Amino acid sequence: MDHVIGYDLARGIHIIAVIAWIAGLLMLPRFYAYITPSERGGELETAMLRAARSLRTIILTPSLVVAWAFGIFLFATYISGDWSRPIPEVLGTVPHWFWGKLILVLGLSGYHGYLSAEGRRIAAGERRRSEVFWRRMSEIPFIVAIGAILLATLEP
Repeated sequence: MDHVIGYDLARGIHIIAVIAWIAGLLMLPRFYAYITPSERGGELETAMLRAARSLRTIILTPSLVVAWAFGIFLFATYISGDWSRPIPEVLGTVPHWFWGKLILVLGLSGYHGYLSAEGRRIAAGERRRSEVFWRRMSEIPFIVAIGAILLATLEP
């Protein structure tokens, strides 16, 4: 069966989307760190709130959707020859490293949702977290991405 899009192109688009997604997840908490100590209603807060919203709507959410869509496509393509067997048997042949990567990606997706919810709170004037907290939170996606990438490339 011919695919509308080839595996290598799909993999390339997936990687590009993941890079954009991780970059956005690295930046967004920094924006929150700048907003937290800023004067409410001030120029810095207004600019950072606008930048954070744009980052979420223009880069983060679309790249999340594309990364997941192409990731699912790649997974389905990877196991496509096995669909004649029962689903539990097919899933039993999936390498263990994949499940570890999936858990990390699900964690990043949850983190993305957390940042989006916190962004709405911050925009509403809530300052529940400190500037230091947000600076530390900006390191999480990088650490998780290292794990996911090493699992996918080394296939331990």
